[in-house]
Amino acid sequence: MISEIYLNISTILCRKVRILIVITSVFGVMFGTGCGFFGAIPFTLSEMKAYLAGKEESLSYPLDPVLQATVFNLNRMGFDIKRVESFNQKGLVYATWQGNSATLSMESITPKLTKVICTFKRPDTMREYSLEKELYNNIRDTLKLKESPESKTLLKKMVPVHRAKDNSSSVIAYLGRGSKTEIISRSGEWAEIALMDNCTGFIAFRYLGRGDPLRE
Repeated sequence: MISEIYLNISTILCRKVRILIVITSVFGVMFGTGCGFFGAIPFTLSEMKAYLAGKEESLSYPLDPVLQATVFNLNRMGFDIKRVESFNQKGLVYATWQGNSATLSMESITPKLTKVICTFKRPDTMREYSLEKELYNNIRDTLKLKESPESKTLLKKMVPVHRAKDNSSSVIAYLGRGSKTEIISRSGEWAEIALMDNCTGFIAFRYLGRGDPLRE
């Protein structure tokens, strides 16, 4: 009986020691990385959920203005816009800057309500949580201005992706020069490329360079 009690006490003590070691290690990493660690990692339960799945916001504006405001502000932050997609009441923006990446997926819930999920990642693949908050604030400020004329100019400099193999068909996406894309098929002067949600679009074959990157 005494030996069993001793064994139980020893087990509990060992567990506490292991927990203490883990906690000490975590705090060692946190303090060793400096204040930047605290700026990147959220601490509340809701923030932790957003950190894992992407920070989600609902904006009381139609999809197109939200998309344009996003492109405008990412460009203002120094990001290169690599991909913009908009069709079937959904949108996608992907941009990069010095190894950092920003991905925003959007969905029109009602004609005047758009859900946005934003993810910023650093070269070490950690989330840049503070930049996501900053971008949302900037997007809201831009939306209050009613129009983002510079974003339209930026899109005109990108390569258009059409819904059909016809220059007169609607443009459903834009690709940045020098970016890469997945080729699904080729037909004459057109290449069919992969887009979000397993959809495809068509890009003029003349824009494709060696290895299928878009020509600079």
